[in-house]
Amino acid sequence: MKTARTDRSGNPILDGTWNIEPTIFNFPEFPQVSNSISNSATTETTYVTYSNIENGKSITVRFSLHENNATKFGDQLDGNFATKDEVLFALGLVGRIFVPETFLFISKQMVKKADMANYQEAELTINEMYDLGENADLTNFVGKLAKGSNWLIQGNTITKMENISLDILGRTIRRGSYIYTSI
Repeated sequence: MKTARTDRSGNPILDGTWNIEPTIFNFPEFPQVSNSISNSATTETTYVTYSNIENGKSITVRFSLHENNATKFGDQLDGNFATKDEVLFALGLVGRIFVPETFLFISKQMVKKADMANYQEAELTINEMYDLGENADLTNFVGKLAKGSNWLIQGNTITKMENISLDILGRTIRRGSYIYTSI
C-alpha cells in the first residue's frame, strides 16, 4: 500500500487522478486578457494563467490542497485567496496603494503585585488612555500605574506603530492591505 504524500504543513498531495476545479475570472472590460488552464499530471493542482496580450505580462493562479514556494514567494497567486484585482494588478491593468496595518502604542511596563504600592495610580485606565488617540500627551501619567492595573506608564505620548512581521526568509515585512485604483 502506497503512503499518502504531504507537504511540510501536513496537507495531502494527491496523485493526479483528479484535479481541483478552478475559479475562472472573467474580464469583459479588458478584452486584451486571455487565460489558459493546465492540470498537473502528478498532483491535484490546477493552474490558471492569465495573460495581457498588449504588454506581455502574465500571472498564474494556483489551485491546490497543498502549499508550494511559488505562492509563498509571490511568483504565483494562491487560488484559495486570489482576487480579480490582484490578477489585474499583476497584468498591469490597475494600480494599487498600500495601506499599512497600524496600532496605537503606549510605552509601559508591568509591575509586580508586591511593588504596586510604591506607585501612584493614574486617573485613567489603560483603555481610556488609548481612547485619547494618537499623539495624546501622557506626561501627567508617566511613572504612575494605569487605573486598576499593574501597567506602569513610561512613555510621554501615544504613538502609531506599523504592524510588521518576518517572512519565510526572516526578512521584515510590513503588514497591511491594498486599495486598487484605475490607471
